[in-house]
Amino acid sequence: MSVPPIAKATLQATVINAGANVLAQAIKAYRNDIPFELDTQALMQFTTCGLITTPLNYIWQNNLEATFPGTRPQDAASKHEIKTGQPDPATSKPALNVTNTVTKIVIDQIIGATWNTVLFILTMGLLRGQHHEVVLTQIREEFWPIMIAGFKLWPFVSVLNFTVVPVDQRLLVASLFGVVWAVYLSLMSG
Repeated sequence: MSVPPIAKATLQATVINAGANVLAQAIKAYRNDIPFELDTQALMQFTTCGLITTPLNYIWQNNLEATFPGTRPQDAASKHEIKTGQPDPATSKPALNVTNTVTKIVIDQIIGATWNTVLFILTMGLLRGQHHEVVLTQIREEFWPIMIAGFKLWPFVSVLNFTVVPVDQRLLVASLFGVVWAVYLSLMSG
């Protein structure tokens, strides 16, 4: 029995978030010159945040690809294909749809990043049992610093993912970059 892709992506993100949080805690202990002691509550909160947000991100990315396909099929058969009846290896790969790719990158970096940032701050605040007024204050105070930091990493990842990485491997690539991002968020979120 195979695991559904959304479950696989969620499991990967959960493991990566947990590892990134432990790494962030170790970095924080090292910076403060104190012995490392695992904060299991912070670990569980950060890991749970990943369990909550990953399925939404999976659906977001799949809908982006379905709405704005990154490739367009070849319009006509090549001379090689007409002559031999076989696809020409040089032209059989679907062409990149530049307009859709740029559109996806822009939408992902504006809308996707916005709701992901708000969702992260909101989820972490609620998991910590904070009052809704405190969470709203955190959203107002932390939103722009997180967004600006994200613009230093995620546009590059989006360009890479939407132009080079096959659709079925994009979540893995994003998860690998996500280690760096999750460490940053762990350090930012205390």
